[in-house]
Amino acid sequence: MKKKKSIYTDLIVEINNQEEMNNIILKEKNITVTETKKKDKKYTTIFYKNLEDLKEYQKVKEILIGELEKYLPNLGNEVILVVGLGNKKSTPDSLGPEVVNHILVTRHLFLIGEVEKGYSNVAAFTPNVMANTGMSSTKMIECIVKEIKATKVIVIDALKTNTIERLVKTIQISNEGITPGSGIGSNREEISKNKMNIDVIAIGVPTVMNLNRIKDNKEDYMITPTNIDFVIEQLSYLLGDALNKTLHQNDIRQKNNLK
Repeated sequence: MKKKKSIYTDLIVEINNQEEMNNIILKEKNITVTETKKKDKKYTTIFYKNLEDLKEYQKVKEILIGELEKYLPNLGNEVILVVGLGNKKSTPDSLGPEVVNHILVTRHLFLIGEVEKGYSNVAAFTPNVMANTGMSSTKMIECIVKEIKATKVIVIDALKTNTIERLVKTIQISNEGITPGSGIGSNREEISKNKMNIDVIAIGVPTVMNLNRIKDNKEDYMITPTNIDFVIEQLSYLLGDALNKTLHQNDIRQKNNLK
């Protein structure tokens, strides 16, 4: 008899046990924010209903900026590497690379000293996936961290959920880092503070889930929304804009009257 594959999820709110409570820190119409702490590890989960609603989109972005600022306070002279994990050729897995396309990169300007006050020193990188490169994303990131002397890494990746209500409707932020492919049971090297020796902030959105979570299916198929192209485009703008306004807040947020 064929053994049924395990069900995996990357969301802390779906794998918590009774001793690890998800504390609700904000609850409004269509939006809930929870915070989960495990010793020195912290997770923030933003759940929303409909980003196509302009008011809800703007509110989620406002909340996301506020939560990111808690993970990235007092940037000062930090050198920040933003990494977009995933496969550009697979739409549900392309969130990371698409977000990186919207990141305001400034490191090259810092190298020549042409930076106005208020901008952070930011570099960006998309390592692709091992199946396309034959190389470990973690090893490549380690090399770049050493080369540019990064002091913080921000990793963006597509996640997996076990709950259809959370599919493409949840943003998870954590300071625990991430293990590429963990949501589908792959064993890759983690991208974390333990590995990099600097702070690693992980940001992700679940873009796939197991079909057998909503239908009794012996095969371990994954499903994604039919409009995933539009969703990825929308989420990449949202995450990219929120990160830019967090990393470069002294200048950009003032110009956009967000303070």
